[in-house]
Amino acid sequence: MFLWIAQIFSQFADRAVFVLFVAVLTAQETAKQAQQAHQAHQAIGAAELTSWLYVAFTIPAVVLSPFAGVCVDRWSNRAVLVVSNLIRAFFVALVALSWVKQYPKVAFTLAFLISIGAQFFGPAETASIPRLVKKEDLYCANALFFTTMMIALGFGFAIGEPIIAHTGIGGAPYAVAGLFLIAAFLLMGISDNKPQKQDREPWWEELRVGIAYIVDSPPVFRAILKITILFSTIITLNIIAVALVEQVMHLQPFQFGYVIAAAGLGMMIGNFWVGHQGPNASPRLMVYGGFAGLGLCMCLLGSLGFIQDHLFPLVGMQGVYFNGLLMLVPLIFATLLGISCAFVAVPTQASLQAAVPEDLRGKVFGAQNTAMSAASTIPVILTGVSADNLPGGVSTTLLLLGVPTFLTGAIQVIRAIRDPSLRSKL
Repeated sequence: MFLWIAQIFSQFADRAVFVLFVAVLTAQETAKQAQQAHQAHQAIGAAELTSWLYVAFTIPAVVLSPFAGVCVDRWSNRAVLVVSNLIRAFFVALVALSWVKQYPKVAFTLAFLISIGAQFFGPAETASIPRLVKKEDLYCANALFFTTMMIALGFGFAIGEPIIAHTGIGGAPYAVAGLFLIAAFLLMGISDNKPQKQDREPWWEELRVGIAYIVDSPPVFRAILKITILFSTIITLNIIAVALVEQVMHLQPFQFGYVIAAAGLGMMIGNFWVGHQGPNASPRLMVYGGFAGLGLCMCLLGSLGFIQDHLFPLVGMQGVYFNGLLMLVPLIFATLLGISCAFVAVPTQASLQAAVPEDLRGKVFGAQNTAMSAASTIPVILTGVSADNLPGGVSTTLLLLGVPTFLTGAIQVIRAIRDPSLRSKL
């Protein structure tokens, strides 16, 4: 309970941090342009500032996660979790200083340092779950933690604006830092692991051992691959949602939250079901059934654009789009898509936690975080380009993603049905 509540405060604070930095950087840029309008072409634009900010937060996620995983195995998990939040609280509080607002490079440096602290929290939290709950409760625990993570991913940025509105840009850093401090205080109440006190090999050798374990253990490798593919798909769908509401639902791009909220609702429903019924079901059928459902829902969403452009005019419905009451159609498909994601995520993560020895969990989950961060970058870029430039736009993009996903999942489900010995294997 302490770990889960701390996760809520920590992950929502993480999202609020990004909004805070955007507000600080763009506010300063607006002030510069107002004072020096004739030199505005020399200043860095808001979009470019946001891009550099994203880079500052992303680099540690790709580069440092493996090293953080080694440290998690070496040190006290509780200490890593507490110190990670304290460090982030300290650096976020520094954003309130006036010279941070005056020099964007200082803000980028603070963002980079905050992200470094975040890289230690993820593997330490994931490694703690199988120690704090019984093996038979891993499905329920992971369902709860994944639900919280997805809510934070989908809605966490929304809390940044109210914080800034109520406290002002000057007071917001202290409010966000307070969220990290609350998380640190809660984490002091969890039971700790007992790292072995022995002569350690260099960290890079331990990292090599962890990577070798992943490569030499096919179930672990396949589980990490599935989680990475799923995470990349979820991030990609967040990008696609913007084009979907514009091209298919004919709403404003900023209203993409409807689709994200529907998918988030589906994830919560799926997580609830898997958490309670998952231990009694075949993990292979659930996971590959989830991939098949995910691919099918992407295909259904992709077909909507072609239906309104080609089928509706044939039946006298020219100019009818999937908004108003018809908005329920894409929202239902998005909800089913979220349920499918839960069918993949919870069993896969639970099996991974159960399979990895305690002294290797940090390394394995650190490598998993690196794979997830790195693998999501290229698909996001390609998806945005294809949704804007391919014939059929977002509909074609969804079909290109959905068809192979559906076929892969369906083939594996059929194999498991025909060969019952495969049903317990992921």
